Amino acid sequence: QAAARRALEGRNGAVVAMDPNTGEVLALVSKPSFDPNLFVHGIPASVFNELRNDRYQPLFNRALSGQYPPGSTIKPIVGLAGLEAGVTTAARTMFARGYFQLPNDDRRYRDWRREGHGLVNLDKAIAQSSDVYFYDLGVRMGIDRMSPFLGQFGLGQVTGLDTTGERPGLLPSREWKRATQNMPWFPGETVITSIGQGYMLATPLQMASMTSTIATWGERVRPHLLRGIIDPVSGDLRLHETEWLTPVQVSRPEHWDQVIQ
Repeated sequence: QAAARRALEGRNGAVVAMDPNTGEVLALVSKPSFDPNLFVHGIPASVFNELRNDRYQPLFNRALSGQYPPGSTIKPIVGLAGLEAGVTTAARTMFARGYFQLPNDDRRYRDWRREGHGLVNLDKAIAQSSDVYFYDLGVRMGIDRMSPFLGQFGLGQVTGLDTTGERPGLLPSREWKRATQNMPWFPGETVITSIGQGYMLATPLQMASMTSTIATWGERVRPHLLRGIIDPVSGDLRLHETEWLTPVQVSRPEHWDQVIQ
């Protein structure tokens, strides 16, 4: 926790670190922050108004409630989804120029690298964060296969952390858009969803949980803050029991290896 606070010194943002084998949250920092002791015996209205009206929102817990486009952090699991859907292999290569176009569409979906990444396979596409590779992969897969697979990692739902204020983020789908906007899903929305943009939102806590799932080859555990409870009479310590969630199922174990590599 102290290391995470030092790393954010002078910056606004959030850090979440968790043990992927137990779910224990090792660090959860949101900056700017405030002194919670101010609220113990009644905070003066002037101090509370200062906190509430601060343009940097110190009362807002970015780690739990901040919902942001996850961007390229989801590329590993989009790659895994493509392997599982059978629309790519680890060995398949493509020439990733500086932009991507849908058939019969003049719009250019640009890569962060203006000149592109050249010839890439899955390994290079993840390592170099090739937008064009994942644009192409997302279109090959389609939103109807991509969205449910990403949902297995807990995107679009709260993790169930043992505290308050957690937000669920947003995992878009064809059904979600029809229900909330009464609009059809467009191919271009699949393109940008494949790099974690568009409608997609996630919290830093969800990203930590997602990354932990990758690190454990699909095992999922509920994150928790409470380490244990000390009995006030006996002094005995009862540790928090690890809560295992439904794991991410893949058809071939080597798919995990290819993405983790």
